[in-house]
Amino acid sequence: MPPLLPRPALVPRAAASIPAISRALFFFSSTASAASPRQQIPPESPLFINVPNPPQDQSVEARRELKPVKGHLPVPRQVFKPKDGHLKPRDDWLSRSAPLPSSDRSQRAPGSDVQAWKRRMAASRRDNMREGVRALYARKQHFDRRRLERQTDKLAANRAAALAPEREDERLTRASINAQTLQTTVQPDPERFERALASRERTGSLSARRSEARRDAIQELYMKARSFIVSERDLEAEVDRQFAPDYWRNMGMSAAGYDIQNIWDLDGRPQTVADMLSDVSRTSNAVVKALESEKTRTLKRQKEVAEELTGGKLDGI
Repeated sequence: MPPLLPRPALVPRAAASIPAISRALFFFSSTASAASPRQQIPPESPLFINVPNPPQDQSVEARRELKPVKGHLPVPRQVFKPKDGHLKPRDDWLSRSAPLPSSDRSQRAPGSDVQAWKRRMAASRRDNMREGVRALYARKQHFDRRRLERQTDKLAANRAAALAPEREDERLTRASINAQTLQTTVQPDPERFERALASRERTGSLSARRSEARRDAIQELYMKARSFIVSERDLEAEVDRQFAPDYWRNMGMSAAGYDIQNIWDLDGRPQTVADMLSDVSRTSNAVVKALESEKTRTLKRQKEVAEELTGGKLDGI
């Protein structure tokens, strides 16, 4: 940075002589013209020291040098597909894609300058197509070769880095680990054979108990099979017996000698929630119940019992 000069208004007239001022102006003008923009940066600036930016620098100065790219590039079309891309640079494919004119009119001489110009343009398009396809194929081969080389080099570098021996600084600065910690091998159980024999005995006893239980169940099923209902006649007879009006009266004597009777026949039908509510609300349908016959009440009880046994509502009973 050039030295600062005093302002002319603050310099005394006697001290500011013409030769001194001329020399100062000459010095100021010469240094200012010869100095580069980097030298005019003040020392407090971070750009005072000329440090080159890396290739992928993301600083403000590096981004300032890049111009904004407007728009976007379209996705390139795959001209040479893997199926038949290698056939396009050949002469037979080019001759089929851009064949020469074969009409009688094209074989004759052009009748005018416009027709001759059109023929030259058509020939130029055919030549440009051939040259363009071959150039594109050559560029594709070049790019594929470069890509393969990069992939091969990268794979070799990765393999070399993976197989490289440990560096000396890493070995010296590595933390010490107990040798027993590094032994991660699972040792076999010394009592594994005794455990296997005990497990075999437990499994055998469990299988034997299951087999015995299954044999008892089969024997019980065989003994009870004599009372199975296998025909409609037996089913009808069993239904008539179970749903008979005097079923509970004719049950007979139990093994202890007590007469088995229905609790409803002894104490009557238990009190329902509707009866409880009617007692609380002082409203009752005792007249309707009194007029019901014994047969009607019996049929209702049988219907309720049948619904409880079958698990559904019965209609028409």
